[in-house]
Amino acid sequence: MTDEKGKESTGLSRRQWLGSAALSGAMVAGATQLPHALAADAKKGKEGKGKQDGIVEPGELDDYYAFNSGGQSGEIRILGLPSMRELMRIPIFHIDSATGWGLTNESRKIMTEGMSPASREFAKRFGGVLPNGDAHHPHMSLTNGTYDGRYIFINDKANTRVARVRCDVMKCDKIIEIPNADGIHGLRPQR
Repeated sequence: MTDEKGKESTGLSRRQWLGSAALSGAMVAGATQLPHALAADAKKGKEGKGKQDGIVEPGELDDYYAFNSGGQSGEIRILGLPSMRELMRIPIFHIDSATGWGLTNESRKIMTEGMSPASREFAKRFGGVLPNGDAHHPHMSLTNGTYDGRYIFINDKANTRVARVRCDVMKCDKIIEIPNADGIHGLRPQR
């Protein structure tokens, strides 16, 4: 085997090593997942649907709903489980022209009433509201240690804010800025 300069070399090149590592990783992943897939097929009932089946037929509802952070989109995304269909997006920390969030008087009031004076001054450059956010770690509200389904709390890592979303209407109703902090990631306001 020779390298680019024509010198004799022994062993694997970096490209060959990475290729063989990727192939062996794929084989291991396939070998470890195959028994689980076969076991799920063996457990299928009379209707032919296994417990791990992700198919939700038209007119049927998902068993669960996941409230996921949108990251730098500044929103919460609601997905159905097990179908993984996107059911709804809830804009929170950004301007959303599709729903009018950040453009209407009501939403602008929610976006600005919890801001510090320094943030208000900074937001003047952008029309009075902070135009972006980095939404992370949504958490459902609790009553006596049990999820009650009333609110979802989510934090904005980019601008150190926390928002509350009402679950009866799936709309944000409160945003506050956390003073004397920077870049909160994974805030759990209920615990």
